[in-house]
Amino acid sequence: MLMDQAMNIMEKLVKELKDAPPEKRNYFLKTAVMLFEISAEAMKESPEFREGFALVHSEFLKYPESKETILQSIDAYEKYIQ
Repeated sequence: MLMDQAMNIMEKLVKELKDAPPEKRNYFLKTAVMLFEISAEAMKESPEFREGFALVHSEFLKYPESKETILQSIDAYEKYIQ
């Protein structure tokens, strides 16, 4: 029951954000950037976080949906490493 309520709240928030004016979206984006910064720090400091991050990405690479991402990665590597 609690899970259903939480999911309903999340769905409403996402719909509201999708239809929100630019200034409200920008507020959300600033918050998201802060979360990315915290994640980058956690990457540096936490072996457990790095392990979880690697696990998710390794799993993603096993599926055909990742093909385009892999190809883009190869192109970027060839472009920027040379």
